[in-house]
Amino acid sequence: MLEQPRSPWYRRVLVLDLAIAAVVVGVVVAAAVVWSRSEQTVSPATVTGVTVDPAEPGSTGATLSATTGPQATAARPQPGVLWQKTGSGVHTGTPFVAPRNWRIIWSFDCQSFAGYGGGNFKISSAGAFNVGVQHTAVKKSGTYRVTAGGLGHLVVESVCERWTVKAVAP
Repeated sequence: MLEQPRSPWYRRVLVLDLAIAAVVVGVVVAAAVVWSRSEQTVSPATVTGVTVDPAEPGSTGATLSATTGPQATAARPQPGVLWQKTGSGVHTGTPFVAPRNWRIIWSFDCQSFAGYGGGNFKISSAGAFNVGVQHTAVKKSGTYRVTAGGLGHLVVESVCERWTVKAVAP
């Protein structure tokens, strides 16, 4: 029986590299499919102290967040609403894409800190945004104009028992 000559090592390595590249492309495509399916809203559920929040309006998927106080809730998105959240304590929002000019409508209620002159409420950001809102009061609301668009997320930090933050396109 005649034996076939073995191909040179560099051809074998090239074939292995192509096989690895094909696997990587397959994983990226599968991740993109899973990512796009995760944009669908799911019901909130609590499992052993970890809360699975539903996907937020304008988000790229569901988030897991540990909660120490009452669970933050996501409301149904309205036209022009990029992201919104009502809750208490600290919350890091899911990423969303904003136009160049948009605004944040916020409010908070710190009745339990009335004896101390009010509680602290702060909104900051990460990514393409540059947001800086901070107030100390018993109860307050306002609007913050943002002139930076792109992909980013908001972070709400507060000792207040209830706050609401809504990112709205003009």
